[in-house]
Amino acid sequence: MPSTLGVGANRLLLLLLLLLPAQYPALDASLKILCCPDICSCSSGKMDCYGKGLHFVPEDLDEDSHTMLLAYNKITGLKTLSFYKYPNLKRLELHNNIIFNIHSQAFQNLKNLTYLDLSSNQLIVLKPEVFQPLSSLKTLNLGNNQISWLPGNILESLTNLQALHLHSNSLNSLRVDILYKLPSLIELRLDGNPWACTCEIQYLLSWMTEHSEAIYEKQRTLCGVPKYLSQYPMLQIEHSSFDHCHNFFTLYEYLYFLLIGIALFAASILLCLLTGITVGFYNRQLLRAQRRPHIFKHKAAKKQEDVINSHRIPMCRI
Repeated sequence: MPSTLGVGANRLLLLLLLLLPAQYPALDASLKILCCPDICSCSSGKMDCYGKGLHFVPEDLDEDSHTMLLAYNKITGLKTLSFYKYPNLKRLELHNNIIFNIHSQAFQNLKNLTYLDLSSNQLIVLKPEVFQPLSSLKTLNLGNNQISWLPGNILESLTNLQALHLHSNSLNSLRVDILYKLPSLIELRLDGNPWACTCEIQYLLSWMTEHSEAIYEKQRTLCGVPKYLSQYPMLQIEHSSFDHCHNFFTLYEYLYFLLIGIALFAASILLCLLTGITVGFYNRQLLRAQRRPHIFKHKAAKKQEDVINSHRIPMCRI
């Protein structure tokens, strides 16, 4: 009997917890605070966990959160669906962690996110589809990482992106089609990278010249190589400097023709081997035929009477 009463009391308490917040908003806010980690502070949809020594993204937080401040922690990676429970999230700060790996589906369901800061981490490679769910994103900060290359389609879904920070990375080139896919872009930082000011950079430089008002820190956007242009501002390079480049192939064209050349070389080697094997086989068969002893069959001599019978003189009959 006591156990039955206990079950009934628990059900009644659960019913009260579900019904009371609708009548008492203050109680609703108090219940949401229960979803906040002890070391963080949460209020009005904002979760502040700045510098709390976190090693991973907290779970079971308030699903109505619109701001997450997770900077200055020790987070090393973002696993799949890390923020799936928070579709209302608009601002996410993850800068100054030690993040080196982001799962391709880490940002799934964040269709309302407008601000993402991943600066000052240890990112080297980003998967092409990692930012695909962030269709509302307006600011993306990837500065101060170790990124050396960006896939051509990595930002193609960010048509609303207004600010892109790529400063202080290891980029020496950037595919210009990445920028052409960002029609809303009005702020771009490229400074602090070792840009290779060779023939391949001319298309990026043309875009930068056409959109110079969007380039921030122009005087700090410098060439890294070749040596005679080291520390030279990119936007001060004359376009006539690339006149000689029209007679040269791009890197991708060189690679294309190189692969074709290697394939043709391998095919010619294979053809030579097959020809050599065929000729060798033919010569061995010919030599074997020449060494084989010949057997001559002698016809038996005809008898004299056979010769006479076969050559009889016709006789005249009277």
